[in-house]
Amino acid sequence: MYSDNKLVLQIISLLKQFGIKRIVVSPGSRHFSLVHSLEADNSFSLYSVVDERSAAFFALGMIQQTGDPVAITCSSGTACMNYGSAIVEAFYQKLPLLILSSDHPPELLNQLEDQMYDQLSTFTNCTKYQGQLREIKTDTDEWYANRILNEGLLELNHHGKGPVHLNIPFTSHRNDTFSNTSLPEVRKISLRRADAPPEMWIEASTKLNNKKIMIIWGQSVSLTDRFKKAIDRFCECFNVIILTDKISNLHHPKAIYNVPAILSSLRWEDKANLIPDIVISIGGNYIFNNEIKALLRPAKIPHWQVGYEDKVCDPFRTLTEIFEMGEAFFFEQLSSTGIATHQNDYEEAWKKISCQIPIPTAECGELYAIGRLLTNFPENADLQLANSCTIRMAHFFPTNDSIRINCNRGVNGIDGSMSTAVGFAAANPKATFLIIGDLSFFYDMNALWNRHLSKKLRIMLINNEGGAVMY
Repeated sequence: MYSDNKLVLQIISLLKQFGIKRIVVSPGSRHFSLVHSLEADNSFSLYSVVDERSAAFFALGMIQQTGDPVAITCSSGTACMNYGSAIVEAFYQKLPLLILSSDHPPELLNQLEDQMYDQLSTFTNCTKYQGQLREIKTDTDEWYANRILNEGLLELNHHGKGPVHLNIPFTSHRNDTFSNTSLPEVRKISLRRADAPPEMWIEASTKLNNKKIMIIWGQSVSLTDRFKKAIDRFCECFNVIILTDKISNLHHPKAIYNVPAILSSLRWEDKANLIPDIVISIGGNYIFNNEIKALLRPAKIPHWQVGYEDKVCDPFRTLTEIFEMGEAFFFEQLSSTGIATHQNDYEEAWKKISCQIPIPTAECGELYAIGRLLTNFPENADLQLANSCTIRMAHFFPTNDSIRINCNRGVNGIDGSMSTAVGFAAANPKATFLIIGDLSFFYDMNALWNRHLSKKLRIMLINNEGGAVMY
């Protein structure tokens, strides 16, 4: 029987899916539910070694012989510290050693708990990844545990091999029950690289056939000529819509730019035709973050992450594939295995609604001012948009495709919009335009206390006496 502890079930399920079969166990009670559940599964070979220092080196020997990852697990407290010398050795030998240390819940740290210290930071400088798990009590806890486990297990063999440390909290370990006869179906995130065999690309292409595909195009991805050819060909082969915003600076016939207005104007039942079968995300952040999460999270749509991002980015909580490669290469490979079908009913569903969203016609106020400015900028202008209402209101209005638009949407703060524009203008031989609200302007007034102010910087201040999102 397996434990009734949901975190233990997640751990064991993913150990099996990642092919980790050998577990070296040292004594103790804190990790009893994990060890007993491992014993109940014939997929694992358990090795009992009393001394933790020796146990960890014993695991290194098995890795040297087999080339496969090996896990070690122990009780809490100084038991974990005894792994140290073997972990350092694994780090410099580049051996995939998985440390599963058991612990008290993190909120009890420094509260005079027996056998407890800051275990997670112990091996920071000699492990490739450190993950603090938490007990599963909510759906968010379950998603978080799954993501951390996937991140750690992927890192065992990511840009070189090496040790990974996962710290596992147990509260009522002495009272755990065992009634599960099988493991739950747990999501495994797969990592795909550019050197993947042709069969992988054929399989991926097959998953896209006759499916509604949503590409979410974030900030900081440049559309080179090669990339444009690849994305054009991809759109010929598959049923695609591209959701993006002004700061992506993408100009493509398949693109939708007024996503916030579309999603905020529809009832949930009206959005059924807009939900895709697969989501592909590239680039950084986007202005419609909250709206698209509200659409996709309940639908539980498979999500593919594409690019050289070194983090597992799972905003919709359904990430299944990471394609760690250039975006142009990704679309080229899928297009080369696909056949041009020119399906466009999914695009038409989005564009039908997009065209029905009216452009605001306010006769005064900040919305009117921003609309007038955006529709009257000269061609090839460089425009900086401040957070937060400024960038949102800008998406109600069309802009000339020749205008390059930037905004600090990495973490969406209002604190440096003007300073960024001043720096941009200092390096720009052309005129730089900034639209900014009064709160952001006054917050960043020191931007103008700068000897490098460009004479070609134009600041348009929306003075409506307060930040609309601040109250």
